[in-house]
Amino acid sequence: GYDVNITGDLPYAPWAHITYNDYEWKKEKGSKNSKGSIYTASIDLSNNLTFEIGRDDAANGTNKQAELFPDYTVPAILKDWPAHGRDYAPYNEDYNLAPFVDVDNNGEYNPGSGDYPAYDLNNSADCKARIINVYGDQNLWWVFNDMGNIHTESGSGSIGMEIRAQAFAFTTNDEVNNMTFYNYELVNRSTFTLADTYFGQWVDADLGCSQDDYVGCDVERGLGFAYNGDNDDEDCRGATGYGAIPPAIGVDFFQGPFQDADGIDNPITEKYQDAISQKGVPYPGIGIGYGDKIIDNERFGMRKFLYHNNNSGVTGDPSRGTEYYNYLRSLWRDGSRMVYGGTGHVASGGTIEADYMFPDESDPLGWGTGGVPQPAWTEVTAGNTPFDRRFMQSAGPFVLEPGAVNNITVGIVWARASTGNNLSSVEVMRTADDKT
Repeated sequence: GYDVNITGDLPYAPWAHITYNDYEWKKEKGSKNSKGSIYTASIDLSNNLTFEIGRDDAANGTNKQAELFPDYTVPAILKDWPAHGRDYAPYNEDYNLAPFVDVDNNGEYNPGSGDYPAYDLNNSADCKARIINVYGDQNLWWVFNDMGNIHTESGSGSIGMEIRAQAFAFTTNDEVNNMTFYNYELVNRSTFTLADTYFGQWVDADLGCSQDDYVGCDVERGLGFAYNGDNDDEDCRGATGYGAIPPAIGVDFFQGPFQDADGIDNPITEKYQDAISQKGVPYPGIGIGYGDKIIDNERFGMRKFLYHNNNSGVTGDPSRGTEYYNYLRSLWRDGSRMVYGGTGHVASGGTIEADYMFPDESDPLGWGTGGVPQPAWTEVTAGNTPFDRRFMQSAGPFVLEPGAVNNITVGIVWARASTGNNLSSVEVMRTADDKT
């Protein structure tokens, strides 16, 4: 598995750092380093192929414009699109890199012939398909792998994973305007099969002051989120707090990884045993392609949700590769199973094994507790002390053979209530998530 952080270091990519920033995009021409920001995320990458483009830029190359406009010249942003890699020594990159529309079907990217980055300009893409397009009104596309440096966060060896990523956003007049999205296409470049693979999104939200946060999840929506632990977010540690009625932020697997093919249309069913035996789901919000009469197009939604604290305790930050993998599977650092209630660790008195922490009343069928519904459980009902919380939400397991490709798309939903309290922002954030 792997994990990505929207506000701190990427554990398996020590050369990358993501922090909150402004809305500007900046890129030094000809430099290998690219910096940018999309609403809440600023991405700084080095020694990797990175490219920024907008939807209007791509649309400008959809015709042989020179035939229509004699003075037209192909913009540099289209000429420079990294459609092809350096497939020769010492680079040995894949020849086909960033996706593009091949107008003349010759396998070569040639914007002078009308080829352009693979934006879905007609909004006709099928979210259940395995084809990767370029998304958003603004897009940052880059490719990296886990072979290029020491894994200082996890101390684990390289998997041999190549990741083709894009961060994107849309300009709208509704809640989507305050969202950002991230697509990761993962290619197993190793020579061995990855069994029991999970894709996970690791989040350290740090909403204003980092020391007073709560986390939770909505099982029916497949949504993990963070919110302030009280109704006043103070300044702390150099960060400016939001003050009264602080916002909430959520992360949703809009397109989880594809489930292993099994030759059937896996169902949506409220019968727990049927969902387990037929590899289906009980809620439409935790996957796509289920029960649609199409075979083997199912994509996982959120299957696990686990928090951890910014400390070195048994429920604290992972420090080894095995502990990262544990968190992807709802296991604590000591290997014990997450349990329902209290802090989620068995030491707090819980006995019922659980897949989702702090689901409140969002799992009425008991999907995360063996088909046995449980009473509401939140950080508030548990009486937990707010702290610097991080969380991991994951999807899987599945098999990734050598050379195989799988991909996910996650969305970051930010919302703030205009009246009420900190919990009101959580409800507004849930409503915003329903827009996508």
